[in-house]
Amino acid sequence: MIVAKGAWGWGMRRVMMDYNHWAALGVLGEILPWEDNCVGLADETDQFGLRVAKITFKLHDNDKKIARAGVQKTTEVMYAAGAQEVVEEARYAHLVGGARMGSDPRSSVTDSFGRTHDIPNLFICDGSLLPTQGSANPGLTIQALAARSADYIISNGDQLLSNRPEVVSVPNPPVRHNLSPVGTANKGVPRIK
Repeated sequence: MIVAKGAWGWGMRRVMMDYNHWAALGVLGEILPWEDNCVGLADETDQFGLRVAKITFKLHDNDKKIARAGVQKTTEVMYAAGAQEVVEEARYAHLVGGARMGSDPRSSVTDSFGRTHDIPNLFICDGSLLPTQGSANPGLTIQALAARSADYIISNGDQLLSNRPEVVSVPNPPVRHNLSPVGTANKGVPRIK
């Protein structure tokens, strides 16, 4: 409400006194993976003389059209449901894609297991692997990819951490149906019988 209505101080308090009569409706729209939206290196350096990250991001026409359509439809729904006032808070959530995975080092940072193409014993296990954001919270997908990377590292650790991991070709990890540590499955959690 601070941004959407410009409320602050006592004005914000007055707005918040009616909070139990509010409703929120959110819209998630995909921002396409435009090549000019990227993370690179700036000319500026940190205290160690290393170049710092430079993030370049802007919305393109398609992204703006999706956002406008979402706001318009959400506003229609809210008024149809009896809203007396509708305000918009434009925000972004779950931004992903800074180190996308793929098979081609020219267009991706990591392989399908999060192993970087340039540094063979460096793995990335977060949302930056995803090339684009879908329509929902990516948390479970990120967790599944991290678990898959962990299995890969565990299954191939000796070869991956050898002196020359870049020349080692390692197989896919075995599929684990039970992710519990050995001896802990079905223990410690009450079961209804």
